[in-house]
Amino acid sequence: MAMSSHMREACILGITTLAACAGSAGLTMLLTSLPAIQSPATSNAGQAYGAAAAATSVVVLIYIARTFRHQNDEARMHREVLEAQTAELCLQRESTQGQHKTVRRSAEAAVRARHIQLLEMAINDPALMKCWPIYGLADTDEQRKQYLYCNLIMSHHYMCYELEYVTDEELEESLYHAFSNDILRNFWKASRPGRNRSTPHGGHMRKFYDLAELSYARQSEERGVAR
Repeated sequence: MAMSSHMREACILGITTLAACAGSAGLTMLLTSLPAIQSPATSNAGQAYGAAAAATSVVVLIYIARTFRHQNDEARMHREVLEAQTAELCLQRESTQGQHKTVRRSAEAAVRARHIQLLEMAINDPALMKCWPIYGLADTDEQRKQYLYCNLIMSHHYMCYELEYVTDEELEESLYHAFSNDILRNFWKASRPGRNRSTPHGGHMRKFYDLAELSYARQSEERGVAR
């Protein structure tokens, strides 16, 4: 953009200079070819006129050059202002996105805290425990409490994964270690139909379930137990 502006100014300046020179040369030839003005007096007047014309041309050229320079400076200033405004808008957008992400995470943390509170109430009260669907997966009150606690363990792993505290590989290894526990592995197997019904297709939670299934399958194969 800057190169084309300079080239345009140079072309205009060159054309103006050539036009002024051609005009001066033509006028000089015309005046010297007229017999009426071929005298010492007119010669001196012509020389004076030529000098004045040359001085005027120089002044005009200087003015044109300064005008072009001023326009170029203004264009550069406008460009710098636009670049500064663009950078400021980018910073504002990044700040807004960061604030939105912070608010979203705070809301998610509040929801998870409420979920944990509800599960803790159920663990401490057998009557409340019967309000959870997980009640039908266990046979005794002790096993129901264990399954509710297993649900908290898996929710914790999912929270770490969703907040990107762990990668896919780190999550698989962590769950592989967790599934070495028989109670957690039994809970995962018993709750599989409900998970498949509630999250049948893609999404972040479905991906978490798929990674957990890989870890569960590895652990089950090594132990020689049914999946």
